[in-house]
Amino acid sequence: MDDSETTHKRGRKLKYSHILIVLLLIVVGAFVVFRLSVRSKLRSKIDAIRAAGYPVTCEELDQWYSIPETAENAAYIILDAFEFYQKPQDSKLLPLLGKAELPARNIPLSEETKNIIAQYLSDNQKTLELLHEAATFEHSRYPIDLSLGLGTLVPNLQDLRQSVKLLNLEAMIHAEKNESQPATQSLIAGLGIANSLSEEPIIVSQLVRISCQALTVSILERVINRTDFTDEQLVELGRDFTNSQNLSGISRAFVGERCQLLSVFEDPTILTPELFGGKTLPAPILELYKALGLADRDAIVYLDLMNDYIETTQLPLHQRQRAAGTIEAKLKATSKVHILLHKFMPAFSRVITLEIRAIAQLRTARVGLAVQRYRLATGHLPDALADLVPTYLDAVPEDPFDGRELRYEKLETGFVVYSVGEDRRDDGGTERLPTGEKKKAPSSWDITFIVER
Repeated sequence: MDDSETTHKRGRKLKYSHILIVLLLIVVGAFVVFRLSVRSKLRSKIDAIRAAGYPVTCEELDQWYSIPETAENAAYIILDAFEFYQKPQDSKLLPLLGKAELPARNIPLSEETKNIIAQYLSDNQKTLELLHEAATFEHSRYPIDLSLGLGTLVPNLQDLRQSVKLLNLEAMIHAEKNESQPATQSLIAGLGIANSLSEEPIIVSQLVRISCQALTVSILERVINRTDFTDEQLVELGRDFTNSQNLSGISRAFVGERCQLLSVFEDPTILTPELFGGKTLPAPILELYKALGLADRDAIVYLDLMNDYIETTQLPLHQRQRAAGTIEAKLKATSKVHILLHKFMPAFSRVITLEIRAIAQLRTARVGLAVQRYRLATGHLPDALADLVPTYLDAVPEDPFDGRELRYEKLETGFVVYSVGEDRRDDGGTERLPTGEKKKAPSSWDITFIVER
């Protein structure tokens, strides 16, 4: 091999190595540009959230969940009430807490059931006293540490459910004795304890609030079928059921959810199985995912979706369900390469629907109370809800599912006020039957408030 051929081969090797170096530099440069671009875009979105007055980190969220410094905090009294709470000797025999079923709304409780409830109430007189006191306070902030992110504990929720059930049982016993004033106060206290969660920026807390409100509406329906209220009592109940229509609770919960999951995208390695409650990706893979900028890329898509959800909570109520469905479809259509996004972001359309349902329940109850006031004053039922305006209602409330006025029908005995519900189909006030009667349940129903007297 002569020197010229050797030199030529060396030249080719140098040329190939230069090409490889250039290609490597291009790849590295492209990665750096990608990494900086993604990070810059994420920072811009985070800055916009802060500029809008919302928290971004879990530490900021903990500060955001606050009440006025001089305000009395209902949460502390409610927590004190929990300390005195006595569990029933046999919860299975109690309605609401156990498996014992309530009779139809216009049928009295059995003597056995009344005695069991009375004993349970007697054992919890101190708890009831404190709950009634707490329900009179406007502000509530439970001592939970939101700076822990997904590790935040909310141990008060189970006790709060029990407290609302206790108050509703108290209302039922008063109704059985035709004691309308204490029954009124028990129902209002039940709403007040449920509403103590109104400002808590956690989705599960808002769902507990909604379920407690729904329970109180159902007990009001029973109580109003079992006792006679004065006009003043009906006005008081109507005011509190109206004021319980919290239109910002779910929006606040989404803000809290955004902070919690954003902290995961910032540091995916915090997702331990113990914290997440399920299988997670191995820590080295999560670290690599973050280092490559893929977690930031997922965070950008996540913030856009959460912004859409929060904006949905600002829409007129009857537009929210469809808008939430659109966001859910967008999430499902997002590329599967966004691994963390699809693994940890749930679809929240159901949460929004549950909030709308809760508002429908509160509105039908409010109108039902107005119908009762009309009947008390005139001796007969109104022919239409328009007859209640302006003396008993400023206007007929909208059905939050379709934007039309709530519906009303006279029954053979009494009346029904109803919303068409999430299927937006008018079933003429068809009632959804209790869980135990599902075999006989209609395939479609409305959200109803029924008085059969």
